[in-house]
Amino acid sequence: MLTRLLLAAAVTTAIGCQTSRPPEDDAREVEAVLRRWYDASEKHDSASWTDVLLPNFFIFEDTTVYDKPTLSRLVAEGFAAGTDRATLSDFKTAVSGDVAWSSFRNDEVWTPAGGKPEAPRRFLESAVFRRVDGRWFLERYQATRINRPPVP
Repeated sequence: MLTRLLLAAAVTTAIGCQTSRPPEDDAREVEAVLRRWYDASEKHDSASWTDVLLPNFFIFEDTTVYDKPTLSRLVAEGFAAGTDRATLSDFKTAVSGDVAWSSFRNDEVWTPAGGKPEAPRRFLESAVFRRVDGRWFLERYQATRINRPPVP
């Protein structure tokens, strides 16, 4: 009887060491990374903004592709011009092991330095994440503006 109890305890311990967090917890964590990323942009915090991007990160912004160095430079240069405030909503997030993806809405309001806030710009966005050493990082991103002004 004691041998069975010890064996059951050993198996339970081994299995417990291999189990991961519930996918819902990982999904919330991924969404929190996105929110922190946009908060860092609003606060003009370049270090925190680039910290969540993997070295091979790239983004499709409408029809243009930006790699991590190019996008990081453009965002940092844009800080002097004003501030973007993002409101993220309607997350659809899935997690499979160390990979996650999320699609969501982003309503952004641009306020030029010394100016008044402009009309909101609305985007549909998707992001792919990879977990490295227990942390979620952005690997791929896609953003499409959905209320583009008419072309004359």
